[in-house]
Amino acid sequence: MLRVGVGLSAERDSERAAAEAAEVALHSAGLTRAEVALAFATTPHGPGFTSVTRTVATTCSTRAVVGCSAAGVLADDQELEDGPGVVVLALGGDVSGRYFFVPGLRARAEGVAEEIAALVDGWPDAPPGGERLLLVFADSYNLEPEPLLHGLGRRLPGLRIVGGGASEDGTVGELSVFAGDAVSSNAIAGVLLSGEFRASVGVGHAVRRVGRVHRVTRAAGKVVFELDGRPAYEAFAAVVPAPLLADPRRALAVVLAATGSGDDFAVRHLTGLDAHGGALALAGEVAEGQELFFGVRDPNAAREQFEQVLVRLARAWEEARPAGALYVNCVGRGRRFYGVPGLDTAYIRRHLGTLPVGGFFSGAEIAPGAGGLQLHQYTGVLTLLGPGT
Repeated sequence: MLRVGVGLSAERDSERAAAEAAEVALHSAGLTRAEVALAFATTPHGPGFTSVTRTVATTCSTRAVVGCSAAGVLADDQELEDGPGVVVLALGGDVSGRYFFVPGLRARAEGVAEEIAALVDGWPDAPPGGERLLLVFADSYNLEPEPLLHGLGRRLPGLRIVGGGASEDGTVGELSVFAGDAVSSNAIAGVLLSGEFRASVGVGHAVRRVGRVHRVTRAAGKVVFELDGRPAYEAFAAVVPAPLLADPRRALAVVLAATGSGDDFAVRHLTGLDAHGGALALAGEVAEGQELFFGVRDPNAAREQFEQVLVRLARAWEEARPAGALYVNCVGRGRRFYGVPGLDTAYIRRHLGTLPVGGFFSGAEIAPGAGGLQLHQYTGVLTLLGPGT
């Protein structure tokens, strides 16, 4: 049976924090050692990230320690958004893990995707009736999301992939990812979980739609020229208040675009407006025929959408309680967004009970969406793990 445990420490000393979090994680899972340990540490532990990973490895008796730096961490119903924090999610029982670390992420997305796919293809398949799940953690500052993630999706069809981008509190300007003994910026790390377990992934967005859903009728790369056969800027201008429209910089900061269909979409920032030419530029590729809508970040919409996700997940696990979960929550959510601390983890506990949940506040979230593997923004990605069916 899959066993999952989580531990959180707010100790300032990196080695003591890592040991405390790892020991609590093992104890809560009923394990003496872990097959895989996910570790997330906040920016104040930056000088001690190597001590964190090595201590977790020693305490959990595994080399498969994978994770990243974080602006904040979370465990169960605690969300630590400021100060030192280390979270460890320990996995054991009916699961095995093969980890990887690929340096040199910047400007070679296709090559990195090829390297990861070659490693994963060479590792054993899941047992009959079992599952394989790839968890990835990347340096958000050096990540080219679309070529990397689309490359992974194309090379590893059918494999579920989730994860997130490392983050920091804005004081250092550098991110780190962890795998085994390696700790580095400009890199991507991950672990392939395989075994007799089951996984479910839910993506909660934080965007309230403004206006109607449009069809992209002319686009090239990241530029949308026409929506519904009309200049794209016209559709944008129709839903943006005049004072905001008169300040293009502020409009670009406030209004977002989402592509996909129904509840299956990916949010992107708008990066440019051309009122005279009628075009819009997005921070992501756009394809003709896609649906597109405009939206704004909204705490009420975030709560409603996350609760809908949790209701669906709870129904999917009515017959077999999950053993634990990884929660990757955008740094754009949390206390500053909602006005109160610990809201998302409180909702998880309300709908799913007291299962062990561990994770971090991320620079971006990686999960399926809009017809493929996507880098999401302003989302909470919850991955439930439990006994196989």
